[in-house]
Amino acid sequence: MPSSASETARASEASGAADFFAPDATTRRLGPDRRQRPTRMLSRYWLRGRRRGVRRGTDKQYIYVDRYTKAEWIYVIGIVLMSLADLLLTLNYLANGGEEANPFMRWTIEWGGTLGFAGVKMFLTVAGALFLLIHARFRRVRFFMMVLFGGYVALMLYHSYLLARTGG
Repeated sequence: MPSSASETARASEASGAADFFAPDATTRRLGPDRRQRPTRMLSRYWLRGRRRGVRRGTDKQYIYVDRYTKAEWIYVIGIVLMSLADLLLTLNYLANGGEEANPFMRWTIEWGGTLGFAGVKMFLTVAGALFLLIHARFRRVRFFMMVLFGGYVALMLYHSYLLARTGG
């Protein structure tokens, strides 16, 4: 067994280990270092890849992942389902003589009728929810998802109030 550092170095050189652990062995690359660029928002591995979270200390605030947590999926699916419920309840309210409170959505009803209203509302909701999901690991986005989810819960309570008041 080698007793000094110089004897250890000579023993590793003799065994070929020095070539493996040489400082320039880690810098040999076939192409440019892919880690110099940030990870793309969408990759071919989206929803099926292995990126689930932070791998390096420099990635802490703004990272894209391939896989999302159950909570992130619950918020996004909940937002889309409550938006669909809002659409159906709003159409029911409008059929019973009510008026759309949102000026932009009121314009979509005038412009495209019920189908235009439904298409625009669901497109904006699904596109927005997917945008939030993709950016879920960015700073404050998860908090915003929770606030939006809570806003839809409040909207569902308001629809319940309107249903009880109008009888239906």
